[in-house]
Amino acid sequence: MAQCQETGIIDGTHVAIDSAAIHAYEKKEPKRKSELTGNANWGAKFDTFGNKVKWFGYKLHLAVDAKSELPMALQVTPAHVNDGDEGPVLMTTVAAKSKVKFFMLDAGYDQMKNYETARSVKAQAIIPLNPRNEKEPPAGITYKGTPCCSMGFPMTYWGQEKVQLKFRCPHATGQVDCPLGMAACSSSNYGMVVKIKSQTDLRRYALPHRESRGWKELYNKRTSVERCNSRMKTYLTADQLHVWGIQKVTTHQYLNAIVLLASALAIAKQRVQNAA
Repeated sequence: MAQCQETGIIDGTHVAIDSAAIHAYEKKEPKRKSELTGNANWGAKFDTFGNKVKWFGYKLHLAVDAKSELPMALQVTPAHVNDGDEGPVLMTTVAAKSKVKFFMLDAGYDQMKNYETARSVKAQAIIPLNPRNEKEPPAGITYKGTPCCSMGFPMTYWGQEKVQLKFRCPHATGQVDCPLGMAACSSSNYGMVVKIKSQTDLRRYALPHRESRGWKELYNKRTSVERCNSRMKTYLTADQLHVWGIQKVTTHQYLNAIVLLASALAIAKQRVQNAA
């Protein structure tokens, strides 16, 4: 991976994380024994269409560079392990090798420890809120962290200032036609302004704001890890196990990742030679 970074193939500033089901054809063990050995177990997750899928085997947890769609770190666990538990491990591993700015993860990783880990390595976790983890938002705040004005209208996101989110009066920005105008909240022609520090609640207040175009553009890059998972399973042998046990399966997945990295490096060198 280091060579791919040196040649500029892997950027490493935007990293997507997700897991993939890996089927195993090994002897089934009692759940208690499986938890001790770390070998194959039963797992379940929801697919893209919301259908619950069950399988016996492992999970391949991948951290992928969003630019090149190449793996930067991986973990293999029994299938029953929760995705969110592996998020901090992958984030820390990647951050030690690259200057990451954003981690993109799906709602299965919507746990405070993932936001805290991302912040500890000076990055931002871009994760949709999971309704199953959601509680009633604070008074005067919408579900996605937008403050409301005194009339109850969601305020307009107006960018960020270092670690603060800035919001303006929705009437002043033309978003709503408030019957009281701006005078009820502020004497300024600029309208009322509210600033919220993201540290107040790392989960609810993301940088950039959850409802902004920038946040959505960043989250769309998460699909890079899905494509990487697909290549490892479709064109390589990530889901064609002929070995048993967590250690051998992990080695098997590392070999698949090395093939992807080596192939990308070889293609890049060939292009340089052709250009010369």
